[in-house]
Amino acid sequence: MDYTPKILIVDDNIENLKVVGNILQSEKFDIAVSLNGESAINILLNNEIDLILMDIMMPEIDGLETCRRIKCIDSLKEIPLIFLTAKAQTNDILEAFEAGGVDYIFKPFNRLELLARVNTHLDLFLSKRKLKELYKNRDFVYSIIAHDIKSPFNKITQFLQMLNEGYLDKDSSDYEALLDLLNTETQKTNGLIDELIEWGQLLTNENHNQLQSKHLKPIIDSVITFLEHQSFSKALEIQNNIDEKAKIICDEKSIEVIFRNLLANAIKFTPDGGKITFSNEENTQKVFIQLKDSGIGMTKEVLEKIFENNEFYKTNGTNKEKGFGLGLLIIKDFVKKNNAELKVDSISEEGTTFTVIIDKSI
Repeated sequence: MDYTPKILIVDDNIENLKVVGNILQSEKFDIAVSLNGESAINILLNNEIDLILMDIMMPEIDGLETCRRIKCIDSLKEIPLIFLTAKAQTNDILEAFEAGGVDYIFKPFNRLELLARVNTHLDLFLSKRKLKELYKNRDFVYSIIAHDIKSPFNKITQFLQMLNEGYLDKDSSDYEALLDLLNTETQKTNGLIDELIEWGQLLTNENHNQLQSKHLKPIIDSVITFLEHQSFSKALEIQNNIDEKAKIICDEKSIEVIFRNLLANAIKFTPDGGKITFSNEENTQKVFIQLKDSGIGMTKEVLEKIFENNEFYKTNGTNKEKGFGLGLLIIKDFVKKNNAELKVDSISEEGTTFTVIIDKSI
């Protein structure tokens, strides 16, 4: 499903709101409306808006002053604002630009002109936002390459050098242990590279999502099989209690990546001998897929960091397993790809439950 831009229309004249709203809704935009500046700012602070159309002449706080206030709020100042005005004097237009507007549309409205200006500024804004996200993600990937990939590769090089120079007897236990370490580091690094490639394909739209109806249980079976080596090494019990009839609308590959990362996280933070369970519930429209572990859980502070504030966070598992910190970022991107939601409940020292809420298929 393509992204639908959200537009806020601000005008104290209800007839004007109807005219502009009808034009934009006919083009399938999401519309929010406000009759005054104070209400408009409140809507902007509590919703994700991509473009503002604002009348200049309004009681109490006019459009120009409302625009100035918006541009003083860091989280809102980048949103493009187009003024709706009946004032065509040069000084009025200059004042509108000085206040922070990016364009203006004269009343009475011309449908084609309105849509042309709206689409132009939406394209510019959304492209700019996408570019910022790509730069941010690029820098994040560079930091992973610099540290989390370079570090194990250095270890691998050292191990190979030790083997090549004959420091260890091939029949010794130390030699076998070194081979095991070499194999472990190679697998971990290869896994991280695979995740980076999958994530990069999503970010560059090379791997377009194919939302189709799929049975859920076989997907979870595949995920469990993929990670069975890690679960066996900690003697964990993993149960797939998904209803065999459960079907979801999803992109199968990215859904597997979501649950592979969630399960890897559960394995990492569940002590030896613990239990991990997949289950599901559903209503008429949604399927609620739960992954519950008996692990060490997370504190409220950690949950706020990684789920509410989107801070980069990584830590070691119960057996000192190294974490790359990339999994959650991939999960969030792929959840969005599937028009799904991700929720988490966790109690420190008791365990964590991840819930993926996704569209149901009949």
